[in-house]
Amino acid sequence: MGMPTRQHREVETKFDVDSTFVLPPLERVDEVTPAGAPTEHRLDAVYYDTEDLRLARNKITLRRREGGHDAGWHLKLPAGGAGRDEISRPLGAGTPDGSDSDSTVPGDLADIVLATTRGRPLNPVARIQTVRRAVTLRDAAGRPRAEVADDTVRAQTLGAATTLSQWRELEVEALGDDLDVLPATATVLLRAGARPATGPSKLARTLGTRVSRPELPELGGDSGDGDAGPATAGEVIRSYLSTHTGALLAADARVRLDEPESVHDLRVAARRLRSTLRTFRALFDPERTRRLEARLRDLNLLLNGARDGEVQLERFSGQIGELAERDVLGPVAARVQGHLRSQQLRGREQALTWLRGDEYLTFLEDLITFVREPAYTPLGRRPAREVLRRPVRRSDRKLRRRVEQATAIPPGPARDAALHGARKAAKRLRYAAEAVEVVYGPAATKHASRTKKIQNILGEHQDCVVAQDTLREFAIAANAAGESSFTYGLLLCGERDRARHARGSLTARWPALSRRRDRRWLR
Repeated sequence: MGMPTRQHREVETKFDVDSTFVLPPLERVDEVTPAGAPTEHRLDAVYYDTEDLRLARNKITLRRREGGHDAGWHLKLPAGGAGRDEISRPLGAGTPDGSDSDSTVPGDLADIVLATTRGRPLNPVARIQTVRRAVTLRDAAGRPRAEVADDTVRAQTLGAATTLSQWRELEVEALGDDLDVLPATATVLLRAGARPATGPSKLARTLGTRVSRPELPELGGDSGDGDAGPATAGEVIRSYLSTHTGALLAADARVRLDEPESVHDLRVAARRLRSTLRTFRALFDPERTRRLEARLRDLNLLLNGARDGEVQLERFSGQIGELAERDVLGPVAARVQGHLRSQQLRGREQALTWLRGDEYLTFLEDLITFVREPAYTPLGRRPAREVLRRPVRRSDRKLRRRVEQATAIPPGPARDAALHGARKAAKRLRYAAEAVEVVYGPAATKHASRTKKIQNILGEHQDCVVAQDTLREFAIAANAAGESSFTYGLLLCGERDRARHARGSLTARWPALSRRRDRRWLR
């Protein structure tokens, strides 16, 4: 599928104003100068979504807009931190002939949100017409810093029931990386009588209560002991599962956009979910839980090829770049980059093929249903403080046992495998401690932090082990091609040294990271 033509981060603030509001002199905003009289645009946008508004309920916007300087298709995705990422396509992108009358959603935009729609049709759900009077704010050098848009809006819902609404609002969008202009402009507008917007977007305001309930639950409550958090053990873990199901959906879209680290983020979300379901399985219906665990495991295995090639390519490229020129014998960089880049691309294509298939979409539907409508066991309905220490304590004991066993094994493949098993146990304990932070507070947070340090040490060791195997394969291939294998041997020695250092670091830090007094909260 062709990739979108433009992507940028949209960061803006919105204000409600009455029809009689008078825009104040924008010279009052520190360090900016308005660029002349307002420019008027007439914008006509049709918004697309599934029948049950899955995009809007996940804070995603997809529209086709005519008028203004950026007419076209716009897909807006929530971004980490401030703002949203906007992906744009020209009008006519949905039809082979590129006709501007096209109302078919471009295939690549529909693919980006496939994990959210799960294959449901995208149809018009609202039409919003805006008369926009926009002023650009510039710095002393004439560079644009923000746009202040005064919008008069007429909106209607589309479908079986039609509602009409009209209002006026202001939008202030940052036009660069300096976001300080937003609060400075907000101060001037608020003093003139503007009010913080009651809704996050024009579409949300148009659709009203139909999007007031997110698809994934946003849980809260009180644990019963004055701590913020849900009341029962099942609800605590459900909240954690909901958070990371949302992270999985967000990462899925980034994988389809081929963004850096997106495969890693998707794999981490899947691992967190699987680990949490395993650790706290007794709180939920066991059959449903095991099915989800199995499919999350399949997803992780599927992503390994793309992610492992990516990690090793970055690792070896950096190490080769640090070698003296005389130590690089033969086409080392070309062989490494060619092989690992191909592995990464093949893994990505295989992953995308599966991510577009019915089996994966059915799994997502089941996962979201599980989180939205959990089947708790009697244990899951009990107070969180009475229940959740025990599974975390079991995970803690498993990690300590595996580390102690691994460090007692003589050097060799058996010890490497045992340390890798300890790494898996560290991940499981870390995620378990994170999941119960809302109940046990700083004690659980610190435990998760300590365990992350252990996981990182063991993760570096495992990366070194895998890297050594890969370098042996490169050396064999080089010899078969009549090339020198000297450089691969040099790199392999470096990986052995790093692995030895990681083991030494574990030995040195383990006593402090596994102190008995730090685990008193688990008793």
